[in-house]
Amino acid sequence: MEKEEAAVSGFVRLSNIITAVQKNLERVKSDRAQPLNLKNGEVFMMFVLYENPEGLSAEALSRACNLDRSLISRGVQSLSEKGLVVWDKKTDGKRRYGAKLTLSGQGQKIGEIVHRNAREIQDFLDEGIPREHLEIMYATLQKLCSRFEELNRRARQRKAKGVCGSKGSVPV
Repeated sequence: MEKEEAAVSGFVRLSNIITAVQKNLERVKSDRAQPLNLKNGEVFMMFVLYENPEGLSAEALSRACNLDRSLISRGVQSLSEKGLVVWDKKTDGKRRYGAKLTLSGQGQKIGEIVHRNAREIQDFLDEGIPREHLEIMYATLQKLCSRFEELNRRARQRKAKGVCGSKGSVPV
């Protein structure tokens, strides 16, 4: 019984910590994005494009930001309307598959601010934490993410087969 309680307690603790980190991260991004007239997702797109001056396709940007392609599409449209991003001239104004998106001159200036803000935030967060602890934390979070993805994959497979656990539980 103690092991089961510890597992549930651990699940609640993990869930609460992840929720709190996400909420605080979104608040920090929003506070930094607002003066730049950017939305939270646009901030990350600007950061990634700034770090890839050769440009990225929308698909590559989606993977790099870990954002759904529909969110990337809306974000790119918004950034384009603000004059912060441009498509390769080779596309003749058409969005062809694989066309690269880059920051405009104004986008470079905003990208530099976004990049500097991100560096300041990361430096503050890392302060006082040994590098090896940070590496363990990132590796652990990546492993947790992979495990959740596997759990979700299994749940989709069971759902497709019409299998359900007893008393509302979902078998692992």
